Amino acid sequence: MDFANAIIRFLGIQDVVIEDLKIFKKTFRVELKVRQKRESCFCTRCGLQFDGVKEWDLKELRAPPLGIFQHVVVKFMQLRGNCHDCSRTEVAKVDWIHPKFDSMTCAFAETAGRLMEEITCEAVARILHHDSKAMWYLDQYRMEVMLQYLRLPEDLDLSYLCADEVHFRTEEVKNRVGLFAKRRRPEFVTNLVCPKAGKVLFNAMGRDSTALRTAMSILSKGQKLTVEHFAVDMHEPFISVIKTECPNAQVNIDRFHLAQKVNEAFDKVRRAEFKKAKENKDEFNTNMLEPHRRFILVAREKDLSKAEQKLLDKLRRVNEPIHTAMLLVEYFHKALDKTSVASFRKTLLTWYQVVRESKLEPFMKFAKLIRKYRKNIEAYISSRLTTAVAEGLNNKIKVLRRMGYGYTNPISYCRKILQRCGYLNHLSINTDEFFFKWPNPAKTRR
Repeated sequence: MDFANAIIRFLGIQDVVIEDLKIFKKTFRVELKVRQKRESCFCTRCGLQFDGVKEWDLKELRAPPLGIFQHVVVKFMQLRGNCHDCSRTEVAKVDWIHPKFDSMTCAFAETAGRLMEEITCEAVARILHHDSKAMWYLDQYRMEVMLQYLRLPEDLDLSYLCADEVHFRTEEVKNRVGLFAKRRRPEFVTNLVCPKAGKVLFNAMGRDSTALRTAMSILSKGQKLTVEHFAVDMHEPFISVIKTECPNAQVNIDRFHLAQKVNEAFDKVRRAEFKKAKENKDEFNTNMLEPHRRFILVAREKDLSKAEQKLLDKLRRVNEPIHTAMLLVEYFHKALDKTSVASFRKTLLTWYQVVRESKLEPFMKFAKLIRKYRKNIEAYISSRLTTAVAEGLNNKIKVLRRMGYGYTNPISYCRKILQRCGYLNHLSINTDEFFFKWPNPAKTRR
């Protein structure tokens, strides 16, 4: 077996001859000296073979690891030859040297890029003994090149979609106008998610109609027509875009956000009763209505222990507004548990009557909100589609942000989300050719 050719193939380099090999066991480092084959050197203009050699240029390149030897250096002797037909001197073309990062081979760049799909650039730099800043620029360049090849799978089921936003950063507002103007402005990224695939299809900066429209640009007109249900929260800009872009889709209001709104209404009642209890020096009500107990008060009965149920029963006997509010929360969840629209409407009608009789202002406001989005909630009852998958991906994105100790570049953040949670990676885009030759350089945004 020709071990020299085997090593050349392992490193992803071509048309060279090995002249020397040094192994440093203490530092797990390998130095490989190779020379370009003269018969494989051609003029880039006319395509003819060089007539003669003017000189050999020495280049030091990083190559992918060889087993336990993580630090592999290739000392490459590149030919600078003379072309008789063109009457010019130039360096022979080499495909396996990275077109933008000329201090590394294509194989090293792709190996590092695949590692950076899963871990941070700093971690990859430590593993491969390279500069972390160079790794970051390589990752950005690779994602920009791969973005040109991003296509959704042909067999992807797009009948159910959802959209949700995830926090990017909070910035200080400059040039504030007015004493009570906001000091900080949060920024979000809107993600378009396919629940059945569990992937982010595309995303865009912002939390408005333009952001969702940009995120939906990955879909063709035919794909938009196949969408049957689209789950979002009660955000009007999102709903208006969905109705325009996906005319056949039913807009579903997510159950998680409905539960959040009803819990907010209950919390307003709790705070009012807590304030009264403190003024009246009612020790039992004060202890039971403290902020840290608010989650127990709105919990479903099946999730409570016997001791907690006894305490809540006592609270209900002595505090009528809290008792009514707890009933409204429980009954609203029972309405959402219904499996048919007819039974949901019947239960919701009873819930409306209890709200009117209770005269609790927070729940009366919440009831108006439910009337406004009743048809969208009924769409949820029939499809049971929620943004649960999007919320799970949001948690994964937050882990990604914490791993990177925060992001300041919005373009980089959006691409990393697609890389980690979407289809912008080598598992979805075939990048095997990148080990040997990269496509034409793209203009990298920094």
